[in-house]
Amino acid sequence: MTGIDPSIASLETARKHAQSQDLAIVYHEGAGENIPLDNHSVDRVVCVDVLEHVQDLEKVIIEIRRVLRPYGILFFDTINRNWLSRLLAVTVLESVLKIVPRGAHDPDKFIRPMEMQRHLQRNGFAVEPDTFVGMGPIGVNRRLDFVFGLSPTTRIMYLGYAIAN
Repeated sequence: MTGIDPSIASLETARKHAQSQDLAIVYHEGAGENIPLDNHSVDRVVCVDVLEHVQDLEKVIIEIRRVLRPYGILFFDTINRNWLSRLLAVTVLESVLKIVPRGAHDPDKFIRPMEMQRHLQRNGFAVEPDTFVGMGPIGVNRRLDFVFGLSPTTRIMYLGYAIAN
């Protein structure tokens, strides 16, 4: 398993965690626009809470396709771009509840599902019609943290997968 992150501090935390749990994970500093891996070197890529933060989504998808082997799978989640997700992700989470650092989200970088599908298809991925499903907050736990799960709508957040051609 390989982890990639542009934050050196996050990588150090991840390395310490992996070592404490005796996990065989190699971490590299890098960004999605220039993934520090060889062509066709991985079977799976997982992007959790990543794609809505990158500088150039198209370039990231091209890079993901480059490192995936044929028939490799990209798994992802992201935030839909509309007024409701902006209200929840930016106004509520950042400004009202303050559980996400202010400025963590740029709502202009949120990605509508149809945009994501077009980006993937034009860059060498097969995307089946029902591969995107809604997700979002479905409750709170004992510590009053949000619990996320599947949702009947992609209106706020969604997750999905695409297969490299």
